Amino acid sequence: MQSLWAIELTLRPTGPLTFRKMPSGILHIMSYPFMPPTTMSGFLARLLDLAQGGEWTGYGEDWYGKGPGKGHTRTLDATFRAMGAFPGPDGFSIHKTRRHGPKNFKHCQFSQVLRVDHKENFQLHHWDYLFCESLVGWVLAKEKGPLEKFKDLKNFGGKAGKEGWVFIDRVGDAREMALREGKFCPLGLVTPPSRPESGSFFNIYAHHWDRNYLWRNGEKGGVAGFSRLGAWWGAKRLSGHFWQWQDEFGFPAHLPDSFLTGDVEPFYQG
Repeated sequence: MQSLWAIELTLRPTGPLTFRKMPSGILHIMSYPFMPPTTMSGFLARLLDLAQGGEWTGYGEDWYGKGPGKGHTRTLDATFRAMGAFPGPDGFSIHKTRRHGPKNFKHCQFSQVLRVDHKENFQLHHWDYLFCESLVGWVLAKEKGPLEKFKDLKNFGGKAGKEGWVFIDRVGDAREMALREGKFCPLGLVTPPSRPESGSFFNIYAHHWDRNYLWRNGEKGGVAGFSRLGAWWGAKRLSGHFWQWQDEFGFPAHLPDSFLTGDVEPFYQG
């Protein structure tokens, strides 16, 4: 019998969040109403660094990136599949507002009556903020053992997405999920080839794993790019093979393999 292991994490924000929706305009910074799987993967990878006594890794060559001047993508390794984190269906709101003012908060001219020049760099954005009490997400693996290290993340937190700060409030026990067939309520996102009759549709992204990606410290294996895919959130009911989380709730069988492509062994041998 095929099965996977999963843990459930509760993430608690300390204020408003922005998970930038892509593709996006320059002046309207739109937000997903959830933490996308790719964002969750990078966020948890950085928290694991902190929990192991390291520092919050950066987003460029300040970490051991792929050569001078080249950026990198810090993620969980190919052992795991981050599934994203989601607020309750009635427990969130998106607040849209104008975000005006100077980019440099050490300015001195913005509030002056008489200005001698116009050097201040002003931002003229419409901005989305996600307000919610908590988000619930999952990480999947083929075996129980690798998931145990996420227990160390309780009460660790950091920057999440484009705006906001989140900490891990709860880490559940690893749970084995059997592969079932039938009708079920999907948790989180639903990607093709499933075609739900309900839910909100979003363009999201998947990581592309390259086993030959060479880090400056000699390690091999990492994310070398992205691919775009569609996903539904809030689907009510599906039929087919699924990884059973609890009773009639679970993940479509193909879903974990939607978020990490490339040189990886698929989780679902369907």
